Amino acid sequence: MAIFEDSEKERIRYHLGYLNVEPAASLQFGLPAPIQPLFMVESAMDKILPEGKERILKMVSHMDRIECEMMEGIDYLPANRLGDMEVRKEHIDDLESEYYRWATRLAGQLGVPLYGYAEKFRLARARKGGMIPRG
Repeated sequence: MAIFEDSEKERIRYHLGYLNVEPAASLQFGLPAPIQPLFMVESAMDKILPEGKERILKMVSHMDRIECEMMEGIDYLPANRLGDMEVRKEHIDDLESEYYRWATRLAGQLGVPLYGYAEKFRLARARKGGMIPRG
């Protein structure tokens, strides 16, 4: 019996930076993408302890919320001030860092790596001076 529904697996893959395409169809730089890390993710999702499901889905929901805040923050980019309120220019960057923090925690819960080519982690990695190993 599968612990996670297909829609939950899609959200987990997405937040870890993995593609939601069939492995044979995914290409990087004109070459087939390495599928070993994706295999690890799929295997981990199938073997997660039932007691851990709620914690993982809570993390995924939190990451959904952070991503929504980043999308809403775009509306404030053109302004320095909104009435008496001054907009923090680094707000979206801070949300990116927070998103990365939770992605690493999610990866830790599943015992898998973040996807090394995920562009969405680029800014947070650069700000922390770190790298994600690539394939």
